[in-house]
Amino acid sequence: MSINPLQSTSTLNDLASALVSRFDLNKDGQLTTEEFTQFLSTMLGSTGLSTPAATTGTTGSAGAPSTAFHGTVRPVMAGFDAGKLADATHATMKYKFGRVAQRYSLESVNDKASAGALLTSMKPDLDAAGLDVLAVDGDSIKVKDDAGQEAWIDVIRGSKSGAPAWQWLDTRF
Repeated sequence: MSINPLQSTSTLNDLASALVSRFDLNKDGQLTTEEFTQFLSTMLGSTGLSTPAATTGTTGSAGAPSTAFHGTVRPVMAGFDAGKLADATHATMKYKFGRVAQRYSLESVNDKASAGALLTSMKPDLDAAGLDVLAVDGDSIKVKDDAGQEAWIDVIRGSKSGAPAWQWLDTRF
């Protein structure tokens, strides 16, 4: 059996283009380290393999948030800009939260109690990311905003709908 190198190269290029398109969160035509890490995590997860970080589920050294994905289904990030999520220098409270939340699946969330349990389990990673979480109540967290004021933020949309998504909804306004 012979393989035409031109067809193989074309097929490989098509596959590479499709993968870049799928995992290029900021749509710049290139994969950042974070985007490539997500690709690898997805690929390893689909083969049943894991990395040491993916099996620990704990915070990393020096209090750094865990980079492991917690779950099997990637969450919807409603109202988050993929480019800002990928840009670690974009350090608003919303995007600090989003960078942690995108690593947590919402597949266990089917009511406010299960939403609260998930958010409570995320608290060490949120704290390590620089988000001062003062309390959790159902699908909302109480934080200190950039001005030092306490605010309740609804962070899980549709916790009872069967199709929850991460969001950032400041309930003061």
